[in-house]
Amino acid sequence: MAQDLTKEMADLTAKYEKAYNAKDVKTLVSMYTEDAVRTFSDGRNYSGTGEIEAAMTEEFVGTSLKVSIHPGGYDVNPNGTLVSKGTYHLEGKAGTEDVNMDGSYTNTLAKVNGEWKITKSSLVLEQ
Repeated sequence: MAQDLTKEMADLTAKYEKAYNAKDVKTLVSMYTEDAVRTFSDGRNYSGTGEIEAAMTEEFVGTSLKVSIHPGGYDVNPNGTLVSKGTYHLEGKAGTEDVNMDGSYTNTLAKVNGEWKITKSSLVLEQ
């Protein structure tokens, strides 16, 4: 079971990274539950897939950012949800500004119709 879960988390991470780098907002949003919450350490907070989709769409305008995600592991909660932690690296351009930054994430995931979905995502931006 643990091997299967590790593979599922690796596949989910690869799917997210690929979709982000392709600016594929539709795929990214499909990876969240309808009531998901996405928060950033700078105070931005988005609730529900509508807000998350709008924020991601805006985030990609005029950017050539690429992300590399580095999972750090996960814990299984008694209720069957997972908490996944790791780091990421963003590089590219946002408008005319060069971006080269690192951050960390903590995601809570639940299995919905046989598929892992993000219910809560907390992103810490490190300058």
